[in-house]
Amino acid sequence: MTPELAPLVVDAHRLSDGEASRLWQWVLARQGLAPHARLATVEETADLALGLHAARLPSPFQTAAARMGDLSQVLRLLTPQGRRDLVTVRCMRKTLHTLPLPLAAAAHAATRHFRERDALRAVVNAQVSEEDVAAATVDLLALLDEQGPTGHRDIEQHLAARGRAVPAVRVALKLAWERGSLAYTNASPVWNREQRTFDVAARAYPGLDTAMNREQAAAVLMGAYLDRYGPVSMRDATWWSALSRQAVEQAWLRAGVKLVQVTVPAWSPHPMVMNADRFEEFASCGTQESGAHLLAHEDVALKAYFETRTRYLGPLPAAKAFNQIGEVLPTVVVDGQVVGTWAWDQQDRRVRHRLVPGTTSAADRSSVRAAARRMSSLLRAGLDHTLAAS
Repeated sequence: MTPELAPLVVDAHRLSDGEASRLWQWVLARQGLAPHARLATVEETADLALGLHAARLPSPFQTAAARMGDLSQVLRLLTPQGRRDLVTVRCMRKTLHTLPLPLAAAAHAATRHFRERDALRAVVNAQVSEEDVAAATVDLLALLDEQGPTGHRDIEQHLAARGRAVPAVRVALKLAWERGSLAYTNASPVWNREQRTFDVAARAYPGLDTAMNREQAAAVLMGAYLDRYGPVSMRDATWWSALSRQAVEQAWLRAGVKLVQVTVPAWSPHPMVMNADRFEEFASCGTQESGAHLLAHEDVALKAYFETRTRYLGPLPAAKAFNQIGEVLPTVVVDGQVVGTWAWDQQDRRVRHRLVPGTTSAADRSSVRAAARRMSSLLRAGLDHTLAAS
């Protein structure tokens, strides 16, 4: 535990392997990953999971499908009504996440500085003057104000017809998005195809605060992270957020959260922390068995950690769950432990899974097959959009 955070620590616990497993499955159940704890809406799911990872097209839908009980509500994610209170922003580690508006505002503002820096570097690399970018931005906002959501290729064509150079339009679009003037929307009614458009953020999401103070935003974001995913190590927190150690410490200090220090030698040689109120909730609950689940590519429950991934890998080598560039694969998880991977078979329109030998019992394998059938049904429905969403 860092000396800076010591004043926030109100208790400390060393957990056995069994207690740690129970705690990890309790964390998963809180975000819908347990048969008895399915979530009701996509908004609730995105809130309790602290976003739906959206770098791959299927991931948001698959993430929601793993956590929700009602098929019709999962399908709402593919409708304008289901997207109304969710916005996709580039934020933690510069990756796309779909979040409820308050969390999206915090994630955007807390991480905007390094994304804006990249966008400004792109302006230099494109050899475009600041004046041309500023002028292209004015025209861009005017165009979207006039036309509403518009694809980036159409934006380029319209502004080129008005005399704007395409390189200037492209960097202006990127910079305006990173600064929060624009919002990205995907209007596709299916999970496997994108209809990418941009709109003026204030009109598309009038409740989105894109001018939140950076320090305030970090406190909201890191407080939410601790609440959803604790116990976490400092290395987990800095890796997940891409914020510095000092920024994370200051965020927790500003948030004023009461911390419990948790030691689990099997997870990390270093102490971890979690919200004291959450630890009290966990301590008062019974035995947890989160069951079998098929998690999405880059699922948020697994990407929340770096140093303490042993909590779900156990003795498995990382290559069983991660690809060569560090992305977590679509995984099969039983009672909080990765036991295999899965993929969508487009030709047969069904999920196919592969389990690591020796990691499951006969009962586990039966549960995995049931989870695979359920995910297959959900993905077919979202692919065909055969069910009307309310």
